[in-house]
Amino acid sequence: MAENTGTPAPHHQAATPPADYRPRPRYGELAPEGWTWSPPQDASAPAAPAASESESASAAPVAQGSAEKPVPAPPGWDRPVTLGLLILGLLATFVTIAVLDALPQAVQMLYTQEGLGDYSPAPIVATMITAGSISQAIVWLVTAAVSILLLVRSRRAFYVPLIGGVVAFVLIFVFMTIIVGSDSTLIDFYSRP
Repeated sequence: MAENTGTPAPHHQAATPPADYRPRPRYGELAPEGWTWSPPQDASAPAAPAASESESASAAPVAQGSAEKPVPAPPGWDRPVTLGLLILGLLATFVTIAVLDALPQAVQMLYTQEGLGDYSPAPIVATMITAGSISQAIVWLVTAAVSILLLVRSRRAFYVPLIGGVVAFVLIFVFMTIIVGSDSTLIDFYSRP
């Protein structure tokens, strides 16, 4: 018969943790002296610290579809410069449309100064004036729409009105060249030696 030594079998020792009579602290209470907390051992990765309000406010916006690549915020001068260029472009659009409408009168004045008689515009002139006016308005509308879309998405947009201005200038030059080039009397007059 086996003697009972009063010590439990080894498998019973592993099943019961040693008794800790100190109370666990509750929320808002201070821990008793000597109490320490250790995180669970099965956690695979430590939790990331929460960002402070100043860090989250100054963080750059993140591009859609990409959590890794933040989009840099545009500089503070971009918005007022873009809006100023759009307003300037609107005024330039009105001026170029007025210049196109007044081009037949300007050619008539040139005829009068040079003694060439009366100017009778070719049938294509009215069509070119209308097409030029519409194209100028469309260029400004597209430029404004793209610029505002970029501003709403917090992207740099000042270059869009500049590109729109270059396109509008090229278009007005092309339409004026076609209108003036359609008059054979002026071409003959200025091609003489």
